Amino acid sequence: MQIRMQVVSGALVVRPQGHLTSAAADELLREIEKELQPGARDVVLNMQGLARVDAGALAYLFKIQKHTQKAAHRFHVTEVPDAIQRLFERTHVAAKLDFAPTEADALRVALT
Repeated sequence: MQIRMQVVSGALVVRPQGHLTSAAADELLREIEKELQPGARDVVLNMQGLARVDAGALAYLFKIQKHTQKAAHRFHVTEVPDAIQRLFERTHVAAKLDFAPTEADALRVALT
């Protein structure tokens, strides 16, 4: 898995590519934590580049959310492929995360 990150409009935008396994999700969490250490900010996770997400990786999404919210910021998930969205719905993850249809929509929310 590849991870691309950049700060856009004050939010950390994370764009992973490939297959999100638990090991890859752990690496993703560590990379996000490193980026947030200098200053807390909203996190936008753009999932468009993911081909698959293993069920074992789902717990890490909640860890990222908790870490972001602990700093009084928001965690948004966006651009979720249909197959991954179905996994989120089957596992009831969808009800517990904040989704935005596009990265631009998530960034607009982050600015408010």
